[in-house]
Amino acid sequence: MLGCGCPVILLLLIKFLDLSFVSSASSSSSSSSQNATLLRLSALTDDNYEDYTTEPQGPSTTNSEGPNNNCKYDLCVEHQQTCQELARVTGCRCPGLSSAFTPPSPPYLLDLIQQDGKGVVVRWCAPTSIVTHYIVRVKGSGKVEKVGESKRRAVLDNVEAGAYVCVEAVNKSGVSAKDEKSCAVFQPQNSDSGLALKLGIIGGVVGLILLLILALLLWRHKTRQISTARTETEGVL
Repeated sequence: MLGCGCPVILLLLIKFLDLSFVSSASSSSSSSSQNATLLRLSALTDDNYEDYTTEPQGPSTTNSEGPNNNCKYDLCVEHQQTCQELARVTGCRCPGLSSAFTPPSPPYLLDLIQQDGKGVVVRWCAPTSIVTHYIVRVKGSGKVEKVGESKRRAVLDNVEAGAYVCVEAVNKSGVSAKDEKSCAVFQPQNSDSGLALKLGIIGGVVGLILLLILALLLWRHKTRQISTARTETEGVL
């Protein structure tokens, strides 16, 4: 009985050892496969990171410096196309303008030019702001003149000497602040001195004409005297 059971036990032992070896090999193969997969994923991740960091970046359009292509726009010239319109048509660059939601900067008053009588021509330059219209004021008199955004001059009547004239820029957010550069004192030329100068010139011209006439009369009188004396001498002879 014992002799018959030994071969069976031996076979079972061999089967068990074979199964253990196969299981160990399978586990080792699975572990190796997982390690290989992790290595590939790690290598792929590293490659992508390097490509991203070493990829050359193109130039930024916000930092690129183009040619000097400023718009041909004069802040002191009236009835011209706005700088924004020029930029849209030609692609030129406008000076920076303050927002329409903030009051405009003060304009620059160029001069006050006297006209006939007490008339005054006020000329100014626009600020670098969005403007809807301008107001020209004569302080103390209540005189106000409103002109459009494209205007750079206004004509005022009956402005007294020494009057304080100011120009204000206006938009939807308010009026420009008071500033010395946007105001000036009207100082007309002295009419009395101008009249005296004109009278002096006229008097000088008239005096010169009278001297010439007097010299001509004296010359003719002298010529007649000589002619008369010569005639009398010839008669005596």
